[in-house]
Amino acid sequence: MVTQVRCVGPEAFEEIYPLLLRLGNRAMSKADWRWLLFEYPWAASPPRGWALYADGKAVGFIGAVFSARPLLGRVERFCNPSSWIVLDEYRYASALLLKPILALKDHTVLSLSLSPAAYKVSLTLGLRPLESEQLVLPAIPRPTEAMRALRGSFTLAPEEIRAELTGAERTMHEDMGSSPVARHVLLRRGDRQCYLIATLCRKWGIPYADVRYVGNREFFWEYRILAQAALVFAMGIAGLAVAIDRRFLAGRPPPLAQRMKAMRLYRPAHDDITPMMIDGLYSEYMGLRI
Repeated sequence: MVTQVRCVGPEAFEEIYPLLLRLGNRAMSKADWRWLLFEYPWAASPPRGWALYADGKAVGFIGAVFSARPLLGRVERFCNPSSWIVLDEYRYASALLLKPILALKDHTVLSLSLSPAAYKVSLTLGLRPLESEQLVLPAIPRPTEAMRALRGSFTLAPEEIRAELTGAERTMHEDMGSSPVARHVLLRRGDRQCYLIATLCRKWGIPYADVRYVGNREFFWEYRILAQAALVFAMGIAGLAVAIDRRFLAGRPPPLAQRMKAMRLYRPAHDDITPMMIDGLYSEYMGLRI
């Protein structure tokens, strides 16, 4: 039996879709899978991933969410592998799907959702720790936080958010505008503002808001309760518990904050790309229902 790995684009979706169903994510519709891996709008051309073929039939797949973003005064390219699946009888060839991604030396590779086994394998392949845990923030304010929240405001209106954003953040808002899962919030206080993008997640059946982008981290932590109020308006009950990667913490964690494991890895294209520069935008998180 002859096996080979091929680069695939949007035209391959129908033959790849049966493999994606085997991942067992019942929250994802066919349209969701198509957007997440084959039709996300910020990369106009293929590839969209690599497929493993045996005698002409697709028996394995790994998606690749590509992006190019301004960073450190230059444009950096990123690749976020996603949705790695291989039929049981072809597991011996699984590593073949990783080879084209590891060959992308001019891309920063982001592995954001890893099983414990995949985490160990990825470390041996040269990826570095990006994050180890998230903070889960309950909507319980300190007295001073409650007073500050009353002095701020927020908007969820796309036209207002776009009008007030500039530069890279306006581009982000436009690029993420068609995401089926992203929720956008703009916090305000005087002449200061903070743009947030969050997605709805569930763990043990409990919904929560997972913050994928924080534009002004100092503002976010100063007006955390305002942010959570805005996320309740945007996402309902899920906004009562907010998760954020620990590397974005400014100062001490809020009272009663809980920790949740979040094992993420990356391989920077250049050593000056640090974990603090990496957020959850332009990744599988913008289309994945968790």
